[in-house]
Amino acid sequence: MSTPLEKENHSATTPLAPSDLNNPLTFPTFWGLPPEYESNDIDLYSTKPRKHWCFLGKIVSSSVLVRLALEVEDKEGHRLLVAFHTDDRGAAFLDQCKEGHTIAVLYATQHTFAFSPPGLRLEQDAHVKVFPYSLDDMLEASRELFEKGMGKRCEGCDKTETPLRKCSACNGAWYCSRTGCWPAHKRRCPVLKEIQWFTRKNWENSVHQYFFPRHLGGWHAHQHSRNALPSMLQACGF
Repeated sequence: MSTPLEKENHSATTPLAPSDLNNPLTFPTFWGLPPEYESNDIDLYSTKPRKHWCFLGKIVSSSVLVRLALEVEDKEGHRLLVAFHTDDRGAAFLDQCKEGHTIAVLYATQHTFAFSPPGLRLEQDAHVKVFPYSLDDMLEASRELFEKGMGKRCEGCDKTETPLRKCSACNGAWYCSRTGCWPAHKRRCPVLKEIQWFTRKNWENSVHQYFFPRHLGGWHAHQHSRNALPSMLQACGF
């Protein structure tokens, strides 16, 4: 039987899968991102294998002046400005950027603002997604997914010998009929379902650039929300 120290050392030396949200190379903190001037836009459209990356951060606060701006905290606790320079100045994300939610930015780079510390300048809304879950919950769900896998075992009690039912929502987790096992998975199910978009990608050498899917009724706001920010700006005299 391994001791807690042995388990800790093993987890520290075992390489993380590239698609694990806890991997610092695929999902870097802000200071792990490439500077804007070092990013080669041609690489994003290259037909050669290349690495992909995505920034994940917790939304601390939001404000609207000329555009939607967020204060975001990365996985190491560093806080930074995230400013929307998309065509609608962030209107599509206005209703989604709530305190405690998680923002994901594909191919993020460090941007130097004129009057603020370095942060993120967002120009393509197809590279941005806001999840209605905490960053800690998403990282924990990813950790469990890669440590335990989504094999045929109960998510609540880890048993494999008892009859199991497969979850039709996330299409991968299993649960038994014991009291508490289904509620335990039901709480994690939405997060597990969402992070599968990340875990099923080839972050190491896919030749295709990644984009977040766009759904008018889901990941992106309805048209009235898209028009909300310009209306607010007009009311403020801009």
